Amino acid sequence: MSRNSLLMYALIAISLLLFFSSNAMSNSYQLPSQALQDVVEQTKNVSTRLSRDKQWLAILTPRKHLSIETLAQNELKLAGLRASPEQLIPSRIKYSYLSVELINLSQLTADAKPITIPLPSGMQMTNVSFSPNSQYLSYMGLTEQGADLFIYDLVKQQSHKLNSTKLNATLGLKYIWKNDSKGVFTNLATPVFTAKEQVAIAPYISETYGKKAPRRTYQDLLKTPQDEAEFAALTTSQLAFISLNGDVQPIGGPAINISYSLSPNDKYLVVNRIAAPFSYMVKYYDFAQSVELFSHTGDKLKTLAQLESSEYRPPGSDSVRQGPRMIHWRSDKPDTLAFVQALDKGDSRIKVAYRDQLLQLKAPFNQKPVPLTKTPWRISKIEWGEQDTALITERQSDKKQMRVSLLDTSPSSDQQLSTWYQKAIRDTYNAPGSLYRQNAKLNGKHLGRVFKLYNNQLLHYGLGASPQGYQPFLKSSPLASIEGEQNIAKPSTLWLSSKEQLERVKYIVKLEPLTLIISRQSPDTPSHLVMLEVESGNEQLLYQNSHQLEAYQGMTRQLVNFKRDDGLPLSGVLYLPAGYRAEDGPLPVLMWAYPREFKNAEVASQVNYSPNQYNQISTKGPVAYTAKGFAIFDKVAMPIVGEGNNKPNDSFRRQLVANASAAIDTLVEMGVADRERIAIGGHSYGAFMVANLLAHSDLFAAGIARSGAYNRTLTPFGFQHEKRNFWEAPSLYQQMSPFTHADKIDEPLLLMHGEMDSNSGTYPMQSARLFKAIRGLGGQARLVTFPYESHSYKAKESIMHMLWEQENWLERYLKSPTLARGSAHFSPSQPDKSKVTFH
Repeated sequence: MSRNSLLMYALIAISLLLFFSSNAMSNSYQLPSQALQDVVEQTKNVSTRLSRDKQWLAILTPRKHLSIETLAQNELKLAGLRASPEQLIPSRIKYSYLSVELINLSQLTADAKPITIPLPSGMQMTNVSFSPNSQYLSYMGLTEQGADLFIYDLVKQQSHKLNSTKLNATLGLKYIWKNDSKGVFTNLATPVFTAKEQVAIAPYISETYGKKAPRRTYQDLLKTPQDEAEFAALTTSQLAFISLNGDVQPIGGPAINISYSLSPNDKYLVVNRIAAPFSYMVKYYDFAQSVELFSHTGDKLKTLAQLESSEYRPPGSDSVRQGPRMIHWRSDKPDTLAFVQALDKGDSRIKVAYRDQLLQLKAPFNQKPVPLTKTPWRISKIEWGEQDTALITERQSDKKQMRVSLLDTSPSSDQQLSTWYQKAIRDTYNAPGSLYRQNAKLNGKHLGRVFKLYNNQLLHYGLGASPQGYQPFLKSSPLASIEGEQNIAKPSTLWLSSKEQLERVKYIVKLEPLTLIISRQSPDTPSHLVMLEVESGNEQLLYQNSHQLEAYQGMTRQLVNFKRDDGLPLSGVLYLPAGYRAEDGPLPVLMWAYPREFKNAEVASQVNYSPNQYNQISTKGPVAYTAKGFAIFDKVAMPIVGEGNNKPNDSFRRQLVANASAAIDTLVEMGVADRERIAIGGHSYGAFMVANLLAHSDLFAAGIARSGAYNRTLTPFGFQHEKRNFWEAPSLYQQMSPFTHADKIDEPLLLMHGEMDSNSGTYPMQSARLFKAIRGLGGQARLVTFPYESHSYKAKESIMHMLWEQENWLERYLKSPTLARGSAHFSPSQPDKSKVTFH
């Protein structure tokens, strides 16, 4: 036997030993290399709040990551709700904060120090807001006992707990201030019975009577009468008003209060209450509801509407349940309700001249609702403004179009809509951004927030996406109807970001002189907050993020533009390790992407990028692996385009492979990559993409797929933006399912999934079944299931282990030439590594 053969056998033996050794270690949480640990430990970006009088800026420092012990605490999973029965709060809270610092913008001096609100040990805060009169800061304090409501007096610099009875925040950590700032409305706990004692053991029976209910595959749904009883016990609460001195005024009786809103004059409340019978097909927010009207003293005035369960909503992107929807208070009026009514029975498949009608109902609510306007497309948003104006947003999802129109609601109006702009839903180049809002006033009293008219023009600010990158702006646009599409009528630019830095409007502090709070960042400087007087250029630093990761200093980033074989322009962001030079030759590459559907090729080719953006390293993305010597091609465009009568998914596989092939060709031509050492990764629908690319191409050496769905017959009533059900397009579902083609997945695939994934369609079973298929067919895969995790992984231990898994996978299959391409690199006389499996 030759020396080269002996060397090859030795390498193979060592590789297999490493495989099995790491498999033995994988029964416990592992830590990645130090650079990746530092990414997990870095300080997160702060959040901010601005008081309504523009005098106080709150800086909120978020918590980093939960511990696995926190996720492992007792929780009930009912009707799409995950809650702690002991704490009566959601068991998985997305945003909470460790501290709040207050900056007095009216007393900015060089030596001024922010005020820190002290918190008891072990408490975190959430839902932080200023009172309408800007005299108090309120927040919910979270402890092991549950949630309490706190008020911080900005003058006295003191906090006190407002509630004496425990809160019930299972349906959301919510409260609302009374507009006169004399107290808040929130849900209080009621005596809880033991649900198991209320329900007898009996068979579980479901029936259907020929009425279509085409719903997607949701998880954590109710399944039994026992579940129903537990859900009712967990979520029943007493809506109440709590004054600043702690007095409590109940609003009606105990009920399942899913939402509530207060009229701008503080006299009335609209309360949405879940009504029995509960559905076993949809999540709690789609249950049948009663919409009740109460006085501020707690008396019920009337039932405004009875809404049926959304399980019977017709299929289609723009279909809605019948009955009034989007019931809300006009923010520019003291006590006027507005709502939308479908004119097509909620079924977007029906051809009609008008789909929706906007109506209003004034106090004392004993007259017929008054129509305001009709729309040919489905209404998705209503914004109220000064001078009896409103902006109505309509969507036509099949054509991926949206339109925003001005409506004059004054009594003399002809109710005709005047188009402000129309664009493709995903068109970022022509997006006007956010509207400037202030409180409306009537007879000296504040009402709700309305968009501000400045010299009869709208003020709006946004990212300013363009082929050259982001250049954020503040603009004013006349309220004039336009002809054609995709252009706002003659906007004037009031402020524009520097071309050397990425600056974004956070808040408009004053209009005259124009004063802004902006966030500013550059490639080597993290985001910081600055108060800027535009005309004079005077500015003052308010807050500076200090986190920088040593291992990533010198990493380079560039936007790479390229074309698909059919000429469609594509792009991606290329990261190269610090110190890399072209003469160093090709690097192993990790490509990361997420497919998106378009009806317009021009929109599909748009780029969203800024060369001035700080290199923030996220644990969720791939960029952290530049510290390990990998080139990263991130946010690689994966458009799936279906123009005209063609539907995007009809050519999903072909377009997916064409996108990936063009990206690889570009990297190889640049000298950054060689074709034998490129991996593809993605999360959720990106994981679905990964498995499809491995099944239908030989472009990649390995794949990483997190929290994906791989068998579309298990999501038979649609997925992502595909609205055809399985029985309407069975061949499409089979063709797009990588599970159906598992025999063609001949590259190693790392599958990861949260054990308690609650996302629609991405059951943990999806990864388990694909893994078993690959194992049964003799392929290479590793399945990692994270205990207590959902669709995205939250526990610090899980994130560390996820990074370790990915790091080891990339090291094995991109840096080991003998392992990079499966058994094709072995002669028949050599060991067949495709038989190596992980459990």
